[in-house]
Amino acid sequence: MNLRESIRITLAIAAKDITDAIKNNTTLSIMLGVGVMMVAGMALPLLLVLRHTPVAVVYDPDRSTLIRGLTTRSEFRLRLVDSQEELESTVAGSPELVLGIVIPAGFQQAEGSGGEFEMDGYFAHWANPDKVAELVAFFEEELSQASWQTVRIAVAGHALYPSSDLGLQPFLLAMNLAILLLIVGLALVPHLLIEEKETHTFEALMVSPARFGQVVAGKALAGMFYCLCAALVVFLLNTRWIVHWEIAALAFLSGAAFAVAIGLLLGIISENPTSVNLWVGLLLMLLLLPMLLLELASAKLPTLVQVILPWTPSVALAKLVGFSMVGTVPAASIWSNAGILAVESLVFYALVAWRVRRSDR
Repeated sequence: MNLRESIRITLAIAAKDITDAIKNNTTLSIMLGVGVMMVAGMALPLLLVLRHTPVAVVYDPDRSTLIRGLTTRSEFRLRLVDSQEELESTVAGSPELVLGIVIPAGFQQAEGSGGEFEMDGYFAHWANPDKVAELVAFFEEELSQASWQTVRIAVAGHALYPSSDLGLQPFLLAMNLAILLLIVGLALVPHLLIEEKETHTFEALMVSPARFGQVVAGKALAGMFYCLCAALVVFLLNTRWIVHWEIAALAFLSGAAFAVAIGLLLGIISENPTSVNLWVGLLLMLLLLPMLLLELASAKLPTLVQVILPWTPSVALAKLVGFSMVGTVPAASIWSNAGILAVESLVFYALVAWRVRRSDR
């Protein structure tokens, strides 16, 4: 069988699975659930955008009473932080537009002098320049009136990107995509095979001209298609956060390939939807737990656990998605996490191929 014929058979299997899945109520319910999760994940950022209260994150080394007094005002919000590093992390990772302001030494001592004071301002890289200018003008006016002097906030060249540690919103995006890919791969892909087993079309497929590799490839392509649908919505709703689209694409391909591999294996070893659902729930918990532990409680974990967690696929996937949102990231970090997903995916695809070959016999 030549290459063109092999590709034709593989695409035919994928097209059939995609069409059948669209007609299937189980598929529609899974995709609807995924859609609800995506909307829920966007709820907090949307609510914050609708709120029009100006917000600034302030680092004041002198801890002046003037600045602390402004935190009680109701027409705007000032949040005090303890270091410039915390300021930059908060501004870069906030789901809403906030202005970071560093109060220079001697600011309160110069109160009422009538002179001019310049301070550094910071903003997230995705912010609209006009909105930043409005925020700067607002807080320049408020600080000038409060201190009885002219205040200038310099923001030129001070756009901030999330660090490799990420912030709230980048972490939520990374976790959201990881969860969605795993749900689509683990919950939807197995039903591509379960349906064929229940309708006895899998046996017919095994005696058709299709070889076991083409069957695996066709099912994988169908699963990748649905993973792509979910990923596209996530990325389109969060376009402003993505700095490196090539890393985002690598994260999708690596994560989807891994999720689809597990889904195919579940579909082959399971005989009915009930057993699949039991496995899906267990595997989702096992795969997502390392990601949550590493982000939320890494400092409290035993050293051995901290060493093991970065090697888990969900953590590697979340890190890859996170890398697409930072300013600069070492190439070694990108390829090491992509390599973890690739190796683990190959192991599962090998198991899938082995089981399909046994069925072929």
